[in-house]
Amino acid sequence: QFRLLHGEPLYLVALRKFLPFTRRIVIAVPESWTVPVREEVSRLLEACARGSEAEIIQGGASRPESVLKGLRCLQGQCSHVIVHDAVRPFLTRDLISRVIRATLEYGAAVPLEPVIDTIKVVRDHIVVDTLDRNILWRAQTPQGSELEQLLEASEKAWEEGFAATDESALLERAGLEVRAVEGENANIKITWKEDLAWRDVDET
Repeated sequence: QFRLLHGEPLYLVALRKFLPFTRRIVIAVPESWTVPVREEVSRLLEACARGSEAEIIQGGASRPESVLKGLRCLQGQCSHVIVHDAVRPFLTRDLISRVIRATLEYGAAVPLEPVIDTIKVVRDHIVVDTLDRNILWRAQTPQGSELEQLLEASEKAWEEGFAATDESALLERAGLEVRAVEGENANIKITWKEDLAWRDVDET
């Protein structure tokens, strides 16, 4: 059920990086996970995050729905929130710190890396445009926001059937400014089996 890195589930590898920064943790797990699997996640979470207020919730059928459920769970419990993809285990605590500082100062923040490839627009297998890569950036997580503004933007998008691929898109759609912070080249999203061969990075 779990993708492993050095014998440990990816979500735990990522979670350990956040423990010095927060005590309140919400993990949304797929609807398809059976009760025994969820119990195993609960056991591992309790051992990893001992002393923290960690909670496992049933996620939705999509990423936006899962995040929305997590935000609703946190409402009234904190002023700011950091959302992270469990499949990005190689982030450093320096990155988390940068995102938190920018979120507290500006209200919302997203880590970005410049696009180095040439990006083409293709329709019906025909190249129709080439984008200016000098103004293109790749978004990463963790992404930070004031809880209430992200919750409101998420609720509105959900009601209107708008499916965003990350939290900053929801805030942008709501007319809110999102501060760009320096991302990390090693903070890749584990998508293919080969990605697990990526070397781990220092956790400082």
